[in-house]
Amino acid sequence: MKSEKVLRGEWNYPHVFAKEKQTLKKPLLFCMVLLISAAASAQVVDRVDWEQLLSRHDLVWDQIPDRWEAGAFQGNGQLGAMIFAAKDRKAFDWQIGRSDVAFNTFRIPIGDLNLKPAGKIQSGTARLDLWNAEARGTLKTDKGEIQYRSLTHSELLVQVIEIAATGQEAVTWEWTPGLAANHRKIFRKEPLLPEDQNAPPLRSSQGDVQLCFQPLQPAGGHATAWKVVRIDERKSVVYLSVGYANDEAAAKYEAVAAVKNAAKAGLESLVRSHRAWWHRFWPESFLSIPDTRLESFYWIQIYKMACGTRPGRPALDLLGPWFYRTPWAKIWWNLNIQLTYWPQLTGNRLELGESFCELIDNGAAALAANAGEFSGDSAAIGRATGYDCVGPMEADGELCDLPWAMHNYWLHYRYSMDADMLRKRVFPMLKRSINYYLHLLKEGPDGKLHIPGGFSPEYEGQPTPNPDCNIDLALLRWGCQTLLASCERLKLDDPQIPRWKSTLEKLTPYPQDENGLRISASTPFAHSHRHYSHLLMIYPLYIMTPEQPENRDLVVNSLKHWMSMPQQLKGYSFTGAASISTLLGEGDAAARYLNRLLDFRRVAPNTLYMESGPCIETPLSAAASLHDMLLSSWGDRIRVFPAVPSAWKDCTFHNLRAEGAFLVSAVRKNGKTQWIRIKSLAGECCRIRPGLEGEAKANVPLKALGDGTFEITLAKGEEAILHAGGKAPRCEIAPLPADPVMCNFYGLRSGGK
Repeated sequence: MKSEKVLRGEWNYPHVFAKEKQTLKKPLLFCMVLLISAAASAQVVDRVDWEQLLSRHDLVWDQIPDRWEAGAFQGNGQLGAMIFAAKDRKAFDWQIGRSDVAFNTFRIPIGDLNLKPAGKIQSGTARLDLWNAEARGTLKTDKGEIQYRSLTHSELLVQVIEIAATGQEAVTWEWTPGLAANHRKIFRKEPLLPEDQNAPPLRSSQGDVQLCFQPLQPAGGHATAWKVVRIDERKSVVYLSVGYANDEAAAKYEAVAAVKNAAKAGLESLVRSHRAWWHRFWPESFLSIPDTRLESFYWIQIYKMACGTRPGRPALDLLGPWFYRTPWAKIWWNLNIQLTYWPQLTGNRLELGESFCELIDNGAAALAANAGEFSGDSAAIGRATGYDCVGPMEADGELCDLPWAMHNYWLHYRYSMDADMLRKRVFPMLKRSINYYLHLLKEGPDGKLHIPGGFSPEYEGQPTPNPDCNIDLALLRWGCQTLLASCERLKLDDPQIPRWKSTLEKLTPYPQDENGLRISASTPFAHSHRHYSHLLMIYPLYIMTPEQPENRDLVVNSLKHWMSMPQQLKGYSFTGAASISTLLGEGDAAARYLNRLLDFRRVAPNTLYMESGPCIETPLSAAASLHDMLLSSWGDRIRVFPAVPSAWKDCTFHNLRAEGAFLVSAVRKNGKTQWIRIKSLAGECCRIRPGLEGEAKANVPLKALGDGTFEITLAKGEEAILHAGGKAPRCEIAPLPADPVMCNFYGLRSGGK
């Protein structure tokens, strides 16, 4: 019984859970979600029981996680914990991370809080409760049992761990500091120089708060503080925080104050405020598909992204707030950060993308300086940087990194339609990033403009110089088109308008051959390559599409040729291929590629993804690819269910977001779309391809544009219901039945994953 109760979170403090049942659980919780949804969409009845839905996707362990990539992970966009057992079973660890702590711009580990049982750990079970963002579990030792509940508070920089021991078990706690050194060199087994290391950590205490301060060159450091509050001889609560500053006293003060304030607030209060944040977060959007494993993977990615970043907190690098040995303990700008920041767009969780926009805004001076001799009017960034964005351009290096990042920023604008963002933030930096390209352009004997040198990310064997890389030509075209569109939108008479127009008129065509798009004018696509850098004009820029008759064969052949050489394909190769297949309307292929990712050996039991080190962007980009299959909005129109696999007869989504700031809901049954609800958040012109069978009808006037597309006029806050013929259907949203064999697929199961 105790093991069952700990998985439900009902052991210990029964009055807390009694109160939670009265105020948060069914049936009032269900009513609360209905009210929230009703406020956003009066014409759609939301029948999603979120606690029940997410419980079928909780990560479950019926054996002890004994490694990082199998652990339960928690976070709040800055502080995080990975929970797993030491290999010798003598300790159970909370590996603590803080994502903004860096040394020489490289991320470093904080350390491990070690639970030391009196006996040796023999077995255990655990559950990561997504709805409440809590990890709960039981450890059985040869002397008794230990039950734990853990949360990284949703807003405060505090880790909270509740412990109860039975039998002859007695828990003690120890702190093992992380190594504050250059972990890139450690990973490569290179010798550490004095400048690669720091002085040993210093331990102390302030009253009943324990402290460990790690000094960092050239000044300051990080401090970990923790306090154990005994409830009785068997029960206790641990509060832990990490401070970080350029001054030792300030770092210690930050950590100690957070711990003292948390202990003063108490467990009950922290649980309530923590859960309140997550319970508001989850219903922002919803989807359900017949593939239960993929649905589980999706919801875990949404949880993961919310653990990894928040407004006003550090941008997501490859690690998130969970450190692991890696050669990539920085931000990588040639694909990784871009793919990371896609799920929040269609997922209607734009707040999770704000940290990326803030990274660009705060780094404006450094981005200008990175452009070197062109810094007066340009901006650029090298392949990898710290959070300061300092990364000077290298000769014959990647020119594409900042322009591609600005495409992400532009998308944030397009999904929000925030005019101030476009005018004051996106347009000025996009202009600077494209100016860097314009400074490099040279007119050739053919009368065309060429980019004399560049580097297509990660493709081996490129010459120097390497003219007219397809990724550069694609981004330059997209950038000039977007700057012109922005001027029209903002009614700006920018002096560079003629230059952007002439560039588009004279820019050399994309290099291609009998196999499709090349890497560059001098480099064919001749060997296996994980990156789709040469296909960027197709995805995610959508400026070359199969809807352009002259380009359809080129798109098909380029995808086919890329996928025909599988040797070096990695996880994000499959997500990119899935999204390009969606563009082609090939839902079966898109689903096949996503399931290849899920079957890929580098996807860990907890859904984190590993190559030489963690790469958080790959699983997150899979969530974006699933969005693409259900709702896409590139170009000037919204496409509903553009690439649903033939096996997915039923699909449902609610309040997914489209470009132009529209919320869209839709239900598909027996292979046919039943109805679509679209709500305008900004009063933009709405063009939609609903994919309805039969005559399309709506509660508002529809203007047919041909090709199955309709134009709808909606004022800000107005919504329309579209359906096929006859009487308007009852619009209800509910999860699809789950495959019980695939429920709770992730975690660790005996004899399974």
